[in-house]
Amino acid sequence: MDVRPLTQREQAVLEALLEADFQNVETLRRQAAEIVVVGTCGCGCPSIEFQRGRGLGMAVRVNAGVRGSHDGLFLYTIEDPQQGEVLGGVEWVGAEETDPDELPSPDAFDIQAA
Repeated sequence: MDVRPLTQREQAVLEALLEADFQNVETLRRQAAEIVVVGTCGCGCPSIEFQRGRGLGMAVRVNAGVRGSHDGLFLYTIEDPQQGEVLGGVEWVGAEETDPDELPSPDAFDIQAA
């Protein structure tokens, strides 16, 4: 996959997730201004990755449930050896029969810091 900018919906979701208050969120908000998508999930769900093949571990920072369903997603960071904690991606967690083609609108989420 080629590197690409976030879609308007992806940008809106990322901004909504970063409104949660947690340690180091200000640094991540600054990173979000220049973030790009470097990968998507092969299963066809709307998960997006911001880093490719880097980092030592994943930390879930924000959880978001989709109201009226069992679906949700989470924002995760990874630990980069040079930069420290960086945005890793948004992972879709689907429980319904099919996954949406794109992330739901942020106003459908119940968002909380992990």
